[in-house]
Amino acid sequence: MSEPVKRLIEHLVTIARERGMTQAELARRAGMTAVGLSKAKARGDIRASSLQRLAAVLGLELALLPRRSRAAAAIRAGRFFRIGGEAAGGGEE
Repeated sequence: MSEPVKRLIEHLVTIARERGMTQAELARRAGMTAVGLSKAKARGDIRASSLQRLAAVLGLELALLPRRSRAAAAIRAGRFFRIGGEAAGGGEE
């Protein structure tokens, strides 16, 4: 199990809920089953392509940041995903 991956999935589900979408609806729109997303979240393991589809449903894109910079803080603050040129969660880069 990967705690960072689990947190990323949980963050996507939180963003979906903030936008009035259930976890099941997020999964369906991403081409996954609700059970599949639930299991991925519990395991902390998901295919990169599935993670990308979940982000895309929410209008987000994946961003990789250097480990020794603001990456860890950005992930903890919910700024790992970007909407256009802005970080999701209302924070700055």
